[in-house]
Amino acid sequence: MKIMQKKIRKIALERIRILFEEAEKAAKKDRLDLSKKYVEYARRIGMKCNVKIPKDLRLKFCKNCKSFLFPGKNAKVRIDSEKKVIRIKCLACGKYKIYKYKERI
Repeated sequence: MKIMQKKIRKIALERIRILFEEAEKAAKKDRLDLSKKYVEYARRIGMKCNVKIPKDLRLKFCKNCKSFLFPGKNAKVRIDSEKKVIRIKCLACGKYKIYKYKERI
């Protein structure tokens, strides 16, 4: 049974990544409604198969309105070097996401 679960989770993760790639392609073509659908499908797959969306992909959508965040079209990205945070503002709902970062030398 465990082997089957691992295979299901692996396939689910692959599909989530594919859906985020498609969401990015749709956002580049100004199809923000379609990119939002792809994000919703990816989230559903993750919830159904009990798979966490990887952190690199979690940064790409708004947790409030589930929109795919594409800087310059529906998101503003600001970097505060004093506080060492990245602020991402969703222009669809107005919510902020704030992430800390470390400087690399």
